[in-house]
Amino acid sequence: MNPLEDDRIRLRELRDGDLDQLVAWWQDPAVAALQSTMPLHPRPAAAVAETFRLWSGNLGTDAGLVVTDRAEGTLLGHVALFGADAHNRTATYAIIIGPPHQGQGHGTAATTLMLRYGFEQLGLHRIQLRVIGGNDRAVRAYAKAGFVEEGRSRECLFRDGRWHDEIQMGILAREFQAFQTQLSRS
Repeated sequence: MNPLEDDRIRLRELRDGDLDQLVAWWQDPAVAALQSTMPLHPRPAAAVAETFRLWSGNLGTDAGLVVTDRAEGTLLGHVALFGADAHNRTATYAIIIGPPHQGQGHGTAATTLMLRYGFEQLGLHRIQLRVIGGNDRAVRAYAKAGFVEEGRSRECLFRDGRWHDEIQMGILAREFQAFQTQLSRS
């Protein structure tokens, strides 16, 4: 099977026709609040589209891919491994799943595929991420894919008049392999 697909979803290159929907999701305040620890400033659509193009340039060991429904080709979201450190074979993971497609397991499936791709195709040793405390759905999806919480920066993000933690999670190649073996036996 193609390493960038499973029975439900496919990861593929970014196409110009994907940008309008990705930009719309990114500019949705409810989505934006969960995507970044940076202050939420409105950004022009062209700037957001250029960011997706940059993330999807797929140079070296950085990889940005669109998440689609395998059967219908419907755009579901975007995943990326970025900031890859060639010496330490470490990259950071990011994902956005469009609001109409959330809560259906697409995030977990896309994360699992991207981890497999990162470890088995790109030769990474470690993949890490940061998630805003209170984003329980994301934390559960990451844990279902094998990530473990490694630390927490307490009350480091001020948003909507209150403080939020930032959770650091990570997974090693050997942990991913063991986790996948365990899942296949159950």
